[in-house]
Amino acid sequence: MEKRYNVFNQIHKGLRGMMYDVAIAIQRTDFTSGGAGATMAQLQRVLELFDDHAEHEDKYLLMHILKHDQKLTEEFERDHVIDHKLAAELNEHIAAWKNAGNAEDKLLAGNRIFYAYNEFVAFNLYHMNKEEEVLLYTLWKHYTDEEIIGMQMQIIQSIAPETLMEENMWMMRSLNNPEVIGWLQAVKHTAPASAFDGLLQMAEQILPANRFSSIKTAVQLNPEVV
Repeated sequence: MEKRYNVFNQIHKGLRGMMYDVAIAIQRTDFTSGGAGATMAQLQRVLELFDDHAEHEDKYLLMHILKHDQKLTEEFERDHVIDHKLAAELNEHIAAWKNAGNAEDKLLAGNRIFYAYNEFVAFNLYHMNKEEEVLLYTLWKHYTDEEIIGMQMQIIQSIAPETLMEENMWMMRSLNNPEVIGWLQAVKHTAPASAFDGLLQMAEQILPANRFSSIKTAVQLNPEVV
């Protein structure tokens, strides 16, 4: 079977990694302590990035599905509405925690954040799976890999540089070695040398030394795009 391009794999792994990291942080947080503010900031950033991600999919991917399957497009748009509602509920709980006047109220708000975030995680895991099991195959049916990569490039070009750097960091942390190697090789062949050097430096800073050494060797020995 011909291997096709999975436009969702890299960003979804990065978003899952970020989402899991915050889930652990929430579980460990004492919501009555001053340190809980850092967890709240992490949580709000996850909500912002997921909201941006849904907006990008609506604007740059679903518009292409609409031409071929209106019902499927509307189904995924409804999912994005649900996701937005779950995020709005979390933001309300965060506001309640910030405005709580005593430890008991902060603990109560924190408990609500914990369960609401679990709902958010569960829904988004289901939603991302559905995108990769249903939406992706519809894209493959009607578009070439080159056309799909073009859609992805439109998304990348619409993202602020600092946000793109943040997303790259989480993707680097969340991908396996062959995926990181393929990513580096693709950037090396399609982007300015400075972009490749920056990504390689990020890999060195983020990944364990043994992983980075294997990846760097593979990129140097096998420079072709995989």
